[in-house]
Amino acid sequence: MKKTILILTAPFGAGHTSAAKAIKDLVLAEYPEYRIKIRNFISISVPKMNKPMISLYENNTRYTPLIYNSYYYFRKNMDTKYDLAHMLYSPKITEYILKIKPDIIISTFPVACECINDFKIKHPDNTTPVITVVTDVVNSKEWIHANTDYYFVPSREVKNRFMNKGIDPERIKVTGVPVDNRFFMDRKTASEYKYRILVVGGGRGLFDVDESFMKWLDSFVGDYSTDIKITIVTGNNKKLYHYLTEKNPLSNIEVLGFVENMPDLVENCDLMITKPGGATLFEAINSKTPVIVKYPKVGQEIENAKFIIDNGLGLVYKTEKELVGIMNDLVVGKIDSVFDYMERNLTFVRHTIYQDLIPNYINDILEDDWA
Repeated sequence: MKKTILILTAPFGAGHTSAAKAIKDLVLAEYPEYRIKIRNFISISVPKMNKPMISLYENNTRYTPLIYNSYYYFRKNMDTKYDLAHMLYSPKITEYILKIKPDIIISTFPVACECINDFKIKHPDNTTPVITVVTDVVNSKEWIHANTDYYFVPSREVKNRFMNKGIDPERIKVTGVPVDNRFFMDRKTASEYKYRILVVGGGRGLFDVDESFMKWLDSFVGDYSTDIKITIVTGNNKKLYHYLTEKNPLSNIEVLGFVENMPDLVENCDLMITKPGGATLFEAINSKTPVIVKYPKVGQEIENAKFIIDNGLGLVYKTEKELVGIMNDLVVGKIDSVFDYMERNLTFVRHTIYQDLIPNYINDILEDDWA
């Protein structure tokens, strides 16, 4: 009988879901005999709340980050045994687990981890192994639960911090945030340009720069058209795509909407102006692409940005004026050595994470041969 892997995720930002899909693809490439189910834990438990919860998350992170951060840091520092956030979701998730009887359960979202912990508390005889996949460079307590058997974490720093919280280091593997394996590349395509820049705002197309800055950027590229090439990917932001291509079209910048070939675009760029999400960060690490990000306002992205700074993986700016300065320095070669340094750091960090071993780790657990 085929063994079943259940992956619970959530649609708050693209990173949790993309990590789940990456794990599925990685495992099936090595072990096609396994059956893998990816489920949004809210759709299982209270499906009518899915869209309202997504809207609440997006509005809070974009317009009221102080409110979001209050909740985030509360959960980050609170012992999870006192957290009741999972109680709304746990009953139906428990029913679902008992129905499909998975051989292993993987969670890529903190509240889903809580639900599984609750399931194990209420069913102490259930021996299904549980894996938590941490999708930002954080060591928040919301990810840590007594009934989690194994942790896949983004970096050695997070492993050390988890170990310092009393978790057996043998149960913690540094996998990075799992991303599409096509982002793993050793060299970029050849180009006549000095720099090719990819500007992305995630699947939702939410950028840290506004339309007026994009118009300035278009004029800037016009002045340095032989040195620099810029592509903007608007994702699912149809309003922005319409604005940049029809209402007030850019003349010197390529504008794309939702794309399915992001690895190809990354292979054809030299650096990215992006947001410091967990998935985006590890797409950059695996492809050895320096990043330029705005210092964020929300908790987990703040910690990702600190990781970028501490490891020299990109530049973090605070104002559009600073970003203008970076662009001007870029075209005159003032910071070429900085980006060379970042590429070396990206290579070093990539050598410390082991995404490619995820299938073997999971197979060993399923075969009860965890080392």
